Amino acid sequence: MQRDITKKALVRSTYERPAFFYSSAREGMLDLLRNVLKPGRAVALPAFIGWSPNEGSGVFDPVEESGVARRFYDLRSDLTVDLGSLAETLAAGDVGVLVVIHYFGRTDPAWQEVRRLATEHDVFLVEDLAHGWFSALGQGASGTYGEAQLYSLHKMLPFAEGGMVTYRSPELVSGQASTEHALAGRMLSYDTEAISAHRRLLFERTGAALAALARHDDRFELMWPEMGDDVPQTLPVRITGADRDHVYRHMNERGVGMVSLYHTLIPQLPPGFDEVRSISRQIINFPVHQDVDPEAVDDVVALFHEALDAASTGRSPSPADPAHPAERHA
Repeated sequence: MQRDITKKALVRSTYERPAFFYSSAREGMLDLLRNVLKPGRAVALPAFIGWSPNEGSGVFDPVEESGVARRFYDLRSDLTVDLGSLAETLAAGDVGVLVVIHYFGRTDPAWQEVRRLATEHDVFLVEDLAHGWFSALGQGASGTYGEAQLYSLHKMLPFAEGGMVTYRSPELVSGQASTEHALAGRMLSYDTEAISAHRRLLFERTGAALAALARHDDRFELMWPEMGDDVPQTLPVRITGADRDHVYRHMNERGVGMVSLYHTLIPQLPPGFDEVRSISRQIINFPVHQDVDPEAVDDVVALFHEALDAASTGRSPSPADPAHPAERHA
């Protein structure tokens, strides 16, 4: 029998996952790099990273600001990790930090192999969960297999700003420091289980309605057909038979807040990565957040069908607004 059993837990490090709070996820990423990345080592990033003139690039800006070398690995057509490309990138031997982005809040199906490769090459694995805080709170693998997790809380909750970084154990923390201590209390003011259930319901209903439409309309395809254990930030669709920008404008001008995730890729992306570049010209994302009424789903999908028709016939929406107003990336 265990001796000296105390009346309450006293060992601070037992199951401790240190958390630090910032004004933005990019500020947290910069703090992480300054304290974790060893001199002379590079950061490996997925090739699908966006930029906007007003917001910059959430995950890439701190890498750029740090002045460290970067390497890019490729992704598959559904924006999951291309394991062959990742293995080749890590085999070069100069990577110190590997970033895996959970696009839309989805856990990469190859996460176990990603973890294995990171361990094999002795790299610090960062899960970018800017879209996946609610997924990390659930029962899936998101938020469990990296050394650190990066969160963009304003994408999940009605905050103007807010970021968080958590670490797998206290041993990974050296000089990291929060800059927004009050953010922790604001996060605890929300019912995360109710929000997660609402988002999952909207994803299921919207996905089912879009799948029904796709059976007789081949101008688009679902990029994430099965939700699994995750909680979505948005529902992504790839428009293959119409002008994406027309669809985007049509929907937004009629009151449905669509996003085109990473419609403009960072200019520092090296040549190649043709599939990723194609996705950036075709992707559009349906809102499935907690403010959306589930009863509105059928009307939203009907409007999407109307937008596809308008885009296919070349009827231009109003040119008053840019195709893509600034969309925050982190």
